[in-house]
Amino acid sequence: MNRLQLLFTKLAEEAAEIAQISLKCQQFGLDETWSETHLSNKIRLHDELDDLNAIVQMLNKEFEFNYVRSQFNMEKKIQKVNKYCKHSQKLGLVDV
Repeated sequence: MNRLQLLFTKLAEEAAEIAQISLKCQQFGLDETWSETHLSNKIRLHDELDDLNAIVQMLNKEFEFNYVRSQFNMEKKIQKVNKYCKHSQKLGLVDV
């Protein structure tokens, strides 16, 4: 495995950790703390997001990955999430 492959592995690991703590937030809430660390789920999620961004930064620096956050793409995603949220509400599957 070369360095680029390693960083992609780390990127996937961080994404999986974000998924795991997101599910903890869903099940137990943002303010619930884990007894071993005394950190809230919110802080733990923030930490994992920082870890993911660190890997992206390494990819940008070492391999000219050239990722730049796109506000336009983010707005499109927000609209899409909201669209499907409304659809789920109409189906009675989401109550927000």
